[in-house]
Amino acid sequence: MLFAVVNALSVHGLKTLVVYDKRVTDLDQYTNFFTSLKERTYEIVSASVNEDAELLSLYSGEERLYDNVIIFPLKTRQISKEISASKLVQFFSEGGDILAVTSPEGLADPVRVFLNELGIYPSPKNFVTKNFNVDGPTEVLEISTSGVLNKWVYDTTNTTPSDLIYEGSAALLDNSEYIVEILRAPRESVTKDVNNKEEDWTVGTQGHLIAGFQNLANARATWVGSSTFLDDQHFSANGEFIQELTKWTFEEKSVIKSVGFSHKHSNGASYDQVAYKIKDEIVYEIGLSAWDGEKWIPFVTDDVQLELRLVDPYYRLTLKPNRNDEVTQYYSSGDFKLPDHHGMFTFLVDYKRSGLSFVTESDTRAIRHLANDEYPRSYEITNAWVYLTAIASVIVSFVLFIIFFISSSASLPVDSVKKQQ
Repeated sequence: MLFAVVNALSVHGLKTLVVYDKRVTDLDQYTNFFTSLKERTYEIVSASVNEDAELLSLYSGEERLYDNVIIFPLKTRQISKEISASKLVQFFSEGGDILAVTSPEGLADPVRVFLNELGIYPSPKNFVTKNFNVDGPTEVLEISTSGVLNKWVYDTTNTTPSDLIYEGSAALLDNSEYIVEILRAPRESVTKDVNNKEEDWTVGTQGHLIAGFQNLANARATWVGSSTFLDDQHFSANGEFIQELTKWTFEEKSVIKSVGFSHKHSNGASYDQVAYKIKDEIVYEIGLSAWDGEKWIPFVTDDVQLELRLVDPYYRLTLKPNRNDEVTQYYSSGDFKLPDHHGMFTFLVDYKRSGLSFVTESDTRAIRHLANDEYPRSYEITNAWVYLTAIASVIVSFVLFIIFFISSSASLPVDSVKKQQ
């Protein structure tokens, strides 16, 4: 039974270019895949590298023509003059989302170079093979959805585990913090290196079958190493996962945003009204919303942190849920005291979690030192009391000594002595 598709809208654009090679891919075998996209209001434009050269362009001048690109396996060395590796990198850097589907039978150089730029290195021509089976090695892998590595791509918490059918290549991944691991190869798997028969491209779980990447502009790219993974023949097994994967790739889910932040004195005065000085008590607040596929809702979590930085963080405070409304959850630091150090400080919330869109809010403000008349008087400082006591005791002792000396000198008898002639 095919998975029922639920209508959803992306916060990203919906115009999507599909690039394919007729010698490798028959789009009629992907009816369910494209139907799921169209029912979610995507505008699909298909272009064959064999015939549709006029459609194979991502830009008209400096204007981006599409919001998303889906690339199926290609046997050609180049896609077109207008779709090179650098154009794919530019498209991705400027916010375009990309789904790259490759196979051992088709991996065009621009796609390979683009994936390598992200830190994803697919096996050039060999299939990933699972060994130690009763019937011998097999290229058809059955992998449980319980092994999906990122809950923001596919949440296994409230779903019954099922087996995904995969037949394709595996990839090595870089250690970039922006790579999103999605599905690993089985422990018993191996991918041969076509260029060196004595070495393997991947061994066991070091290989990945599906991986994603999210850049600082929150654009997403996903690599799938199997073209048959998305076709109609396997859609009954893979359909639910494919839908969630494309939702993530095209920003229909796991998207959060900041609705703004504020910081002020604990008494309510803003920075513009009263500039901050050292040891002032202030409060910081930020609001976060999440996209649920239809509307913005409050984003609830317990790991939002505020950093107060000069060069390195002086403070790192975990913000606590405060008030909320229909679309926003607000997080507050509560009252906290500024450090005893003046300078240009940055209030920074840098919320980056693998699989979630990134939220960064930064505001730099001056924290001044105390004016001459703002320092506490010596009698207000407890540690100064011993010195004040010493000074007072010296003064009192000196006064008492003078009084005693004068009074004692006046009472002494004076003998008259006759002057000797």
